[in-house]
Amino acid sequence: MLKAWLIVAAVAMGACSPERPAETASPSGPGTWVSIDAFSPDVQEAARFAVQTFAVQNKQRVLYKDVTQARQQVVAGLQFELALQVTLDGTHQRAQALVWRQADGVYKLQSWAWLD
Repeated sequence: MLKAWLIVAAVAMGACSPERPAETASPSGPGTWVSIDAFSPDVQEAARFAVQTFAVQNKQRVLYKDVTQARQQVVAGLQFELALQVTLDGTHQRAQALVWRQADGVYKLQSWAWLD
């Protein structure tokens, strides 16, 4: 019986050990960039918004193809950093877009850069 109590005490002490990482030390807190699934609906919506907005603002024929990489940052809303595959006047191109989805759900294209 004493042996069972010693095992229970050892397990309990191990669970309370200060060497265990704190739950709040997560790298995905506000302001931290985190990789996310490029196929998630939020990413796809932000990508389509970015391509359409860029095309209209620049009076160019840019067509959305794919998101190859995506990261998100929690700010006053969400910020998406997107690596995009697009077609510009029939030519395949790569671009990087920064899209801010404000807390009220309104999107804004913060930046667009051609990578090719």
